[in-house]
Amino acid sequence: MFSLIKSIILKDLLIEYREKGNLYYVFILTCTFSLLFTNYLKENHILFSYYVTLLITNILLSQRISRLEIGRNDELIVFNLPVDLSAFCISKIIYSLILFLFQASILFIFYNLFSQTYIIEINFNFIAFTLLFLIGLSIFFTCFSLLLERIKGEGQFMFIAIFPLIIPFLFLCFNGLNDLYYLGTGEYINSFNFQLLLAFDILLITVCPILFSYALRR
Repeated sequence: MFSLIKSIILKDLLIEYREKGNLYYVFILTCTFSLLFTNYLKENHILFSYYVTLLITNILLSQRISRLEIGRNDELIVFNLPVDLSAFCISKIIYSLILFLFQASILFIFYNLFSQTYIIEINFNFIAFTLLFLIGLSIFFTCFSLLLERIKGEGQFMFIAIFPLIIPFLFLCFNGLNDLYYLGTGEYINSFNFQLLLAFDILLITVCPILFSYALRR
């Protein structure tokens, strides 16, 4: 299983290194959104808009990633291969997380470059929160965008299908934003919002690949 996951991730990274399509896409999206939000939002909304931008751009990016797995007959290529679909799903989640982390880094640079009144600072709380946030998004968006690829015109259903399920996760995330720069490292790790967000990510990584495999085999 681990060798299969490693092989799929290396394959995706090699394709990305050669084509660089998603990297250019990430660069354009993050540059556009960060330029808009830093110019038209107030200072106390910048941190909130940073994570909203990650949310919006990750939805678009995950749809683009999932399209790479579609064959000529509009079917997932992996569906006809004798492989463990849960392992395939985990490998795509890890690959998406790598791109999301790259995207978050570029967005952080752009926000601090374009904003003239507010600088997003890096500390342990910010890094830990961003990592958990991106892990949750990569699990959600990867699983459901791949599943929705079996529906024609899936782009129209992406927002409708995802958001009712992701609302609790978003509430957990944005409720903890006020604690990023006001709590110490130990206090933040032991805080209710952080612990619940961590538990939510563990639940997602446990359930979603199994659900993906079951749904596709059905």
